[in-house]
Amino acid sequence: MTTLAKVDLDATYEHLMTLWTSGVRDYHTMLSDYLTANSIFVAVIGLILSRDLLAFSFTVLIVLLCIFGVLLCLQMAIVLGRLSGQNALWEWRLRGIEQDPDWNKEKLITSLRLLHEVRQPIEDRRNEPPVFEPNWAFRQHRQWWAHRAISFPWFFGSVYALLLVWSLTKLMNA
Repeated sequence: MTTLAKVDLDATYEHLMTLWTSGVRDYHTMLSDYLTANSIFVAVIGLILSRDLLAFSFTVLIVLLCIFGVLLCLQMAIVLGRLSGQNALWEWRLRGIEQDPDWNKEKLITSLRLLHEVRQPIEDRRNEPPVFEPNWAFRQHRQWWAHRAISFPWFFGSVYALLLVWSLTKLMNA
């Protein structure tokens, strides 16, 4: 391999690693923001429901908050799913570079994939302990229910749907 090609491979790897780490950070920031927004919506609805006598206007407010909450959950699923897919693309590209026969550096992303998806321990005789075993969380990480882009929108969406049905029933009976 020419020196220019090696430098280009190193530069591409470095850029992709920056994109991947930024994407992971952005994913967790967005997740935190969506959890905060959903928690505030649910807390406001709970505060309104805690009133002794629930006026018609407050029931309408609950309906509106639930509708906005469901829309927020849809947006949450789309945005987190997109960020997750984008991060998976960067990982895929990084693994491709690591599989290049001329790649002589450490294969960080390949090792991470083996740990997460294959549940294969990582060995490094220079470390203590020399073998890093995947724990229970690593084994559950790729399960459908463990994906935050799926489980959190479903959880909050279910809460909003139940509260929406309850408040619409209350409005119909009023």
